[in-house]
Amino acid sequence: MTTDARQVVASAVISQLTTAERSIDWLADEMRMSRSMLRRKLSGDADLTVTDLAEVAAALGISPTVLVPPGRPSS
Repeated sequence: MTTDARQVVASAVISQLTTAERSIDWLADEMRMSRSMLRRKLSGDADLTVTDLAEVAAALGISPTVLVPPGRPSS
């Protein structure tokens, strides 16, 4: 994942956490991921995997598509 894509996805996760009035610590517990690793992923220092995004969506009760940027148009 490119750095720009990482930031877009991380921002979407953080936005959804804010909307749900949930914390990063809460999400880390829900995902059974260390808080430090989740913070690295949300700061753009590591990729959020497809599995991570599915777990985030499940924890927040949203569709995973809310967390990913739209695809690029075909040329």
